[in-house]
Amino acid sequence: MELSVGLMAIAAGAAMVLAGWRAYSGRWRRWLAYGGLFPNLRSYPGLGLLYGGTSFLLAPAAAWASEAGAPKAAVAALVLPAIAGMLIWLLSLAWLPRFMTPAWVRTAEQEQMPRVRPKGRS
Repeated sequence: MELSVGLMAIAAGAAMVLAGWRAYSGRWRRWLAYGGLFPNLRSYPGLGLLYGGTSFLLAPAAAWASEAGAPKAAVAALVLPAIAGMLIWLLSLAWLPRFMTPAWVRTAEQEQMPRVRPKGRS
C-alpha cells in the first residue's frame, strides 16, 4: 500500500473514531434526528462511525504488516477486526442490535414514541 493512501485512511479513520466516540458518549446527538435508509427501521449512522473508523485505522496497518512479511496470524489479527468493523458500519446505516445502542439513545427513542391509548378507554 502506498504511504500517502495509508496515511489518508488513518486520518479519515481518526476523524470517524472521534465522531463515533462523541456519538456513543452523547456529546453529538444531532445525527439521531435523521431517518434511516428504510422507513420502518431505525438507523444509527453516528454510532457506526466508531466501527468504520476503527476499520480505516486497522486496514493500512494490516496492509503494511503483510508487505513487511509479518506472520499470517498477525495480519489476520488486524484484518478480521477491520472487516468486522466495516460490516457493522454498513449495518448501522440500516439497523443496529439493541445491545449496541447506548442507554441515552434508547431513552430518546422512547420519549419520541407517540403515546397511543388503547381503544375503548378514555
